[in-house]
Amino acid sequence: MASPHPSSEAEPGWIGPAQIAAFAASGTTIHRLFSGPDGWIERLGRDLLVSWNSPGTLPSLLSELEGWRSRLGLAVDRIFLRKRWERGRTSRLTLVSGSRGLPPTATAQENGLSFLLRFDAGESTGFFLDQRENRAFLRKIKPRRLLNLFAYTCSFGVAAASAGACTWNVDLSPRILEWGKENYRLNSLDPSSHWFLARDARAVFPYLSRRRARFDACVIDPPTYAHGRRGADFSLPRDLGELLLGVLPLCEPGAHLLLSTNYRPWRPADLLREAARACHRAGAKLEPLPSPPHPADLPEGSGPATLWLRIFPGHR
Repeated sequence: MASPHPSSEAEPGWIGPAQIAAFAASGTTIHRLFSGPDGWIERLGRDLLVSWNSPGTLPSLLSELEGWRSRLGLAVDRIFLRKRWERGRTSRLTLVSGSRGLPPTATAQENGLSFLLRFDAGESTGFFLDQRENRAFLRKIKPRRLLNLFAYTCSFGVAAASAGACTWNVDLSPRILEWGKENYRLNSLDPSSHWFLARDARAVFPYLSRRRARFDACVIDPPTYAHGRRGADFSLPRDLGELLLGVLPLCEPGAHLLLSTNYRPWRPADLLREAARACHRAGAKLEPLPSPPHPADLPEGSGPATLWLRIFPGHR
């Protein structure tokens, strides 16, 4: 699961052939191809997704993409467009190249694991490639029991289960958790051997406590804001502290905890501040860990703010 490194052969903004070969060697067909001031292009198996901010510069970008693809001989079935200049008005992806007769789903790989992608489920295809290094680290530490909050399509759960963990995936949407189960099946992992709880993450703690569930790895990767059931909306800057207070008693001594957020004002230091406050209130000790490397295909400073910790409950 070694991370590919940038190549001097790359054209400005584009990853180079050596980096594409390194991704292939690691069993990865989900990665960024291009990053620029107006947007980016992602490879999703044999499909491409262009996320672009300006309709005026789109034609030149698509022309440049075709020339780049031809030079590298990259097999592409379809190109989809996410019109970021229409955010708030439409959430659909637009097919700009390729057959409309192909199914709206595809399968692609990250570090040898397979994931189901959908191009008919709104703006998101069901997978966030900027968490690649965190998933690789989770596999590396080989947890026995993972609590995966805000699990979405369960990519962290799949990563941990592939390393032998029993996983508990919590997400408010039963439909999304069914998608997560399919990701397990794609990797020959039996969903019936794992847990999929369609619940509000904040409401699941009493249930887990009654079951005396304890975890040696926890992932908290919430949206910045979300609508909950019965008006119980979630706000990361407001609710992360209380969320941590629910998680800490479920941690085994030395448990690994990942905190991650796309809330732009916050950086890892803000996550550490919130974790330290919660640990102080809960009588727990924390140990910050070195960050995994930044994904080689993403510009420095992009992607979520993330923080890995080890948790020691019952220690001031």
